[in-house]
Amino acid sequence: MPALKRVVIFASGGGSTFAYLTDKGREYFDVIALFCDRPDAGVIEKAQKREVPIIPIERNGEWKKALAELAPDLICLAGYLKPVPKDVVEMFRGKILNVHPALLPKFGGKGFYGSHVHEAVVNSGEKVSGATVHRVDEGIDTGSILAQASVEVGDRDAQALATAVQAIEKPLYLETIRKVLEEQSESTDQRL
Repeated sequence: MPALKRVVIFASGGGSTFAYLTDKGREYFDVIALFCDRPDAGVIEKAQKREVPIIPIERNGEWKKALAELAPDLICLAGYLKPVPKDVVEMFRGKILNVHPALLPKFGGKGFYGSHVHEAVVNSGEKVSGATVHRVDEGIDTGSILAQASVEVGDRDAQALATAVQAIEKPLYLETIRKVLEEQSESTDQRL
């Protein structure tokens, strides 16, 4: 059986997506590290429980060396709220994914994260919202779209819409990660 692909996750918050990907993705990939920019983030406890090494993202940039040494097959942002530095995007071009809680290109970019996204969708009168998995480039939510799934907004308020979107975004993200890693393997096989 081939070795599992190596994935690192970047997160800033409670870690529900981190936990989902780590637990449900086991047969497809191995989460080899959590990179976290907030020492009080709930995701840290979830990583400790799963014995995933935690690397703090600090201003001194030491974490970039650790990332380069790990040489992951894929970097997955899971509720990570800072832009990925340009040199990291460059080093891992095409190998950084993010999931966004709206149907990009609508409701993306600066300031559109968490509840802000769902409030904007509800206030705009949109009939449909959802989740988007995209590659990360130098912009915010501007990379190429890989997959989307939608939910009806209906008469939901922002909180209810957030719950509905979260229910579809985690499986969508996992499936997209699996496909991207599979494509990586196929292109490696063709080069051999």
